[in-house]
Amino acid sequence: MSPVAQSQGHAGRALAVSALAVGLLIAVAAGIAYLASQGKVDVRLGDEQFSGLRTDRLAAEIDDRGPILYADTAGGERDIVLQHLGDDPEAGWIALAARPARTSRECTIQSRDRNESFRLLDPDGEVSNACDGREFPPDGEGLPQYPVTVRDGRLDIDLNAQDRATSTTR
Repeated sequence: MSPVAQSQGHAGRALAVSALAVGLLIAVAAGIAYLASQGKVDVRLGDEQFSGLRTDRLAAEIDDRGPILYADTAGGERDIVLQHLGDDPEAGWIALAARPARTSRECTIQSRDRNESFRLLDPDGEVSNACDGREFPPDGEGLPQYPVTVRDGRLDIDLNAQDRATSTTR
């Protein structure tokens, strides 16, 4: 059996390649941080439209069970409540923020009937220290709202309309 010759120089090359890769990653991260600090990076996570929901099914569900809460699974900041007023599934749609601004996420507006007022309650449906039981009318007056359009029996909610309006007016 012959001895295997020991390789020379591979460890040094591997170390050099690793150092180059780490340096490149640091440079990319620094570049992104710089652009973000200059306001030149526009981060968009998720869809701008909450869409494709069938109006006939949603109208029937809201008529039976009351307005529907949709939790924001991306960032947790934009939970919405979908409300339908009237008898026409093609009209009367309102998308509301699930809570007033600067209110804890543990509080949401709740209503068991589309024609009754919303109350700001905790997850158990109770008034608590954080959730004061404030009331809002069925049309959501006093709460932030999102534009809703109906096309071909499908509902589209524009979750980023306010962000786009703000960014184009700066």
